[in-house]
Amino acid sequence: MSDTGTFSWRLTYTGVPIDRASDLRTTHENVAELLRHPSAKFLPVRDGCHLFEVDRADAVVLSASHYFSQRDEFLDPIFLGLSGEAPWFAVMQHDRSSPDIFADLGCFEPLHPRVGALDADQASTLAYARGMLLWQANHLYCGRCGSQTASMQSGHTRKCTNESCGWKSFPRTDAATITLVEHPDGDHCLLGRQEKWPDGMYSVVAGFVEPGESLEECVIREVNEETGVRVANPTYVASQPWPFPSSLMLGFAAKAETADFKPTDDELADIRWVAKADLAQYGEMGDGSDRTKLPNRHSIARMLIEKWRAGLLDI
Repeated sequence: MSDTGTFSWRLTYTGVPIDRASDLRTTHENVAELLRHPSAKFLPVRDGCHLFEVDRADAVVLSASHYFSQRDEFLDPIFLGLSGEAPWFAVMQHDRSSPDIFADLGCFEPLHPRVGALDADQASTLAYARGMLLWQANHLYCGRCGSQTASMQSGHTRKCTNESCGWKSFPRTDAATITLVEHPDGDHCLLGRQEKWPDGMYSVVAGFVEPGESLEECVIREVNEETGVRVANPTYVASQPWPFPSSLMLGFAAKAETADFKPTDDELADIRWVAKADLAQYGEMGDGSDRTKLPNRHSIARMLIEKWRAGLLDI
C-alpha cells in the first residue's frame, strides 16, 4: 500500500552534482584541454539508452583513455561540467556504430526503468546527459534552411554551416504543467488515466504550455479541457526535469470550483475523484497486483499526491 512515511521529497532527476562551468565552454583550446584531463569522465549513450554495468545498477563511466580509443564511434562530446577537478562529458554513438563494442562493459538500457536502483546524484547526472544528447541529435540539421549544423560551445550550441543562414540553436525544454486538483470538499483529489498508460495507473492532470500562455493559464485550460472541471488561482509547488525526451514538469496545486466531469477532448479514458483515505488502497507500479495504481515514486505526479495526502500543499 502507498505510504507517505517512506516518501522522499527530493524529486528524482533534480540536484545535478556538477558545476556546469559554462565559462569553460567558450574556446576550442579550453575544450581540448578538458578532454585530455587525466580525470575526465565520459557517459556513453546510444539510441537514448545509457550503458549500465552487467548485474549491477551503476552506469558505466568511460575514462579518457577508453574514450579516445573509441573516439570515432561517437558524435562530438558535450561538456557537462566539473565534479571537483574532473570534467564530465556526454557522448553519443553514431548510428553506424557496432552495438557490440561495449559488450565487455555492460549493456545499453533505458534510464527510467533503472532509476529505482540508482542513487539520486547519479540519476540526475544521467538525465542531464540524456537531455543534452537528445537535443543535439535532433538538431543536426538547421530548422530554417535544412543545412547541416556544427557543434559549438562544447555541445551547448549548434550553428548552421550555411554561411547565408548561420542560424544558431540552443538546448530547449518543453514546459508542461502538472496539477493536483483538490475537490471543493477538501477531501478528494482529481485523478485520471490515459488508455496508453500502464495497466491500472491513475495520475494527476498534465499538459504542455502553449505559445502566448502563462503557466497558470495552462493549468486552468488543461484541467478544463481534459476533465471539464474549472479551477482558479493555481499555486506553484515544484519542478522536475523530465528528459523523456525533453520536458520540464512544473507542478501546481489548485482548488476546483466545479466537480462535474465535462471534458472537451478525449485525452483521458477515465476520470475520478479519490478520497484521501482511499489512496491507501492503491497499489505501486510493478507490484504485480491488479489493483489500481498511483504514479511511480520518481515522478512529480506522485510527489504532488503524497504532499496533498500529508496536508503539505497550499491550496
